[in-house]
Amino acid sequence: MSLLSILLLVKISVTSLAVAFPFLALPGKKLENVTSVRASNALFFRLYGVAILALLVGYGFGIQQAENGIFPWGVIVMGLVSNGGAALFLLFSNSSKQNLFLGSFFGVIAIALMLAMFFPSVAVGSAGTHGA
Repeated sequence: MSLLSILLLVKISVTSLAVAFPFLALPGKKLENVTSVRASNALFFRLYGVAILALLVGYGFGIQQAENGIFPWGVIVMGLVSNGGAALFLLFSNSSKQNLFLGSFFGVIAIALMLAMFFPSVAVGSAGTHGA
């Protein structure tokens, strides 16, 4: 499995559990309390959850390409914008522990994606062939 595939799997797994699933399943009032965002109904949160889910599907296609030895430039640029932007907003908006965790996580992912862009052949190479 490539280093990039592992990174994308971690991204998909953590974001599914920490972001997409809560926005798709938790009650609107709970989401209002957690996010400090007021919505007239839970539809606003559900639509955000679907948007996150769509990004995660895109990352899945990046895994498929990376496993075929193809560097998925479009997926990586999408991820850099998404994770970098999320990290900046979360880290500089509110100092809650949840925002700090998610902002840090998204920031690390953005940095890793940027490194992958600088070293694409390493990123799509087998994880077992690096280091020593």
